Amino acid sequence: MKEKKPWPRIIAFVLAVGIAIASFTIGILQYSHRDAGYYDVGYTNTANAETYDSGVHLLYYAEGSSSAIRQRLNEVQKVFSDELLQYYRMLHAEKTYEGLNNIAALNAAPGQVLKVDAALYAVLKDAYTRHELQEGYHLFSGALHAEWQGLRYLEEPQQADPLLNMDEAELLEELTALLSKRGLFSLEFDDANSTVILHVGEEYLKWAEQNEIEAPVLDLNLLHDAYLLQLVAMRMTAQGYTNGYLYTESGISIALGKQGDMEYSLYGVGESGVETVATAALAQPAAFCSFTVISPTDAQYGYYKVELDGKVYYRHLYIDVKSGYFTDVLMTAALGGTADQTVDLAYAMLVLNSLESAEAVAAYVKALPQEIISAYTLQDDAERILYISSAEKEIRLQDTTYSLKGLQE
Repeated sequence: MKEKKPWPRIIAFVLAVGIAIASFTIGILQYSHRDAGYYDVGYTNTANAETYDSGVHLLYYAEGSSSAIRQRLNEVQKVFSDELLQYYRMLHAEKTYEGLNNIAALNAAPGQVLKVDAALYAVLKDAYTRHELQEGYHLFSGALHAEWQGLRYLEEPQQADPLLNMDEAELLEELTALLSKRGLFSLEFDDANSTVILHVGEEYLKWAEQNEIEAPVLDLNLLHDAYLLQLVAMRMTAQGYTNGYLYTESGISIALGKQGDMEYSLYGVGESGVETVATAALAQPAAFCSFTVISPTDAQYGYYKVELDGKVYYRHLYIDVKSGYFTDVLMTAALGGTADQTVDLAYAMLVLNSLESAEAVAAYVKALPQEIISAYTLQDDAERILYISSAEKEIRLQDTTYSLKGLQE
């Protein structure tokens, strides 16, 4: 990091669906004058028409004269918007585009051979490999995620929740039973020709028709944002745009270049909501993945909780595909690593949210590569402990009502 740049060391990411807050020193956008600092780049008008709901944002540092800053930001905005739009379309599971064989095109033509772009081919092969591990990621669970998204964004979702609504519970039970059947869904790859075939069993197709399920089968779901962010980051850094940070509203961030050590916030949940418990230092370029069971801001859409028999159940992004519900173990979690580990971090986060006990979570975290830092808190933990991957990591406690506990102790 260059000493002359007046940004703070601490970069805190609090990300949630619909709202993202980054504690960078962001220059105030003024038409007449701009000072050196970080700017929220935004999208071009062309890209905004489609990517407004992508949840991907760019903060970029610019310096020099006011006119030079404006020119640089306009240039960065166009590159960012063009790359985001390209990959947003490529990974879209529902909308097809003329002349583009994207994920939606595969969903629209099960059983047919489609030649896809090399980038999409690599993404699908990687995602399918992770799917085959059966550790909590399901590449063909588009209907399950769509069902819960519909619930999570209702104005009053509690009465429609499957804990209280038997029709919804029955639907989820039938759906997860189908998702658990081996051989009902698959992808067939031809490396020589970069072609892919989506196979969907007749049993599922009939069930979906009977239940008026229109959601796509093939869907990157919980890994979508990580793949999208990594693709955009790779293209921007390849073109020399390395002085900024990409982040998503779902909790993932990537630093584009080597900008020194930065500190990221690690969270807990107290009576007043989400709170900073500690900070962790990461050398840039880095990737960071954050999770909380409730919205870290006042915007509650995408999160809710329901109470049954005196127990509170939290609803959020990380569905357990095995049960169709949530495992109710983690309260918050954070994973940090290098920029090329973005998808690995997102995958580890979804696996952690599918584990059914604190012991299983601890064992999984211990087995992660040593260069990945991890921290988490548990639900129903009266002791207020932040569990960390190692007591020797660069993690500093901020809230003295919490205590740190290294998993290697």
